[in-house]
Amino acid sequence: MAINYTVSYTFTPNTIISSSEVNTNFSDNANVWTGLEAKTKSLSALLVDATPTSATDVAIKSYVDKLNNYRRPVLQFSSVTVVNLETGINGTSGQAQILFPDGTLRTDSTASRINFDITRNCALSGSAQSGLRATLSETTNTWYALYAVKVSDSTTNFVVVGDTVLPLQANYSTLNSNFGANSWAYLGLIRNGDCSGVTTDILNFVQTGNSTFFLNVVASGAVNSAIASTGIQMATTAGATTLTYSTSSGTGTTDIPANAGHVLWNTLNASVAGNMIVRNSADTITYFINNANSSGGTRQHMSPRSAGVKLSNGPASSIAYDIHLTGIVDSVLGVGANPLL
Repeated sequence: MAINYTVSYTFTPNTIISSSEVNTNFSDNANVWTGLEAKTKSLSALLVDATPTSATDVAIKSYVDKLNNYRRPVLQFSSVTVVNLETGINGTSGQAQILFPDGTLRTDSTASRINFDITRNCALSGSAQSGLRATLSETTNTWYALYAVKVSDSTTNFVVVGDTVLPLQANYSTLNSNFGANSWAYLGLIRNGDCSGVTTDILNFVQTGNSTFFLNVVASGAVNSAIASTGIQMATTAGATTLTYSTSSGTGTTDIPANAGHVLWNTLNASVAGNMIVRNSADTITYFINNANSSGGTRQHMSPRSAGVKLSNGPASSIAYDIHLTGIVDSVLGVGANPLL
């Protein structure tokens, strides 16, 4: 660390500079540096090389240490009804830990609490367990936001709760009311149902940081019999010159949660003698123009959630199309140990 230190001294005009004035000036400079080293002057409270002793400093160091050693656990697909919380980040097998907004670090290893089960409702006290928020029941083709929530009658335990209330600024007071202020931490989105052949199963996925990509194969679709595709079927037609998906926000059938800032699309088409064209739903931006082949085609692109998708072809032939959402980038799961809204 470099310190820039400027010294000024005013001598009496038209007089002979005495040695005592010069010596006093340099003595003052020496005292400044001696004071910094001994921490006895204005920076006496700046702890550089000593272990903190005051209660405030100890608390600050403890919180900083938590931040330095914490990583939010990712969600892990277990089955069509269960999502696990990553364990072992703290070096202990089977333990999951959550840093809450008030600086509380809770560690839990009981499977019924740290692993989300969509077939049951959560309990936040007593025989605490993970599950959907108490007033909800499993719904087909629905997005769920998962939250780590403090168990109210424990100082160490937490549960994982699924909810259709998204982690948006407008919902902050609702989340505080449902779970308690400083008692919840957002973990990510999961999807129940693919809007096609499987409507009541949690879709297989992998979450890395703020990105979630689906691994399930869409069970049916106008084109999918020839080309396997992953994710959620957002629009389909057995025969048309164009197919458009215009974005709607929410957690329902063909909605996209508003906290999904970017979306990875997989677009499919049957064979056509000419160019395939992929644009945004407003038909103002082009993502792809390529030649289809005899067995049809598929392509992926990422775009802002609001952009939507429009498929068309050069000859304007009536063909089958599918539009699948196959991944999202979650704008709430940004940088930091536990981002707040």
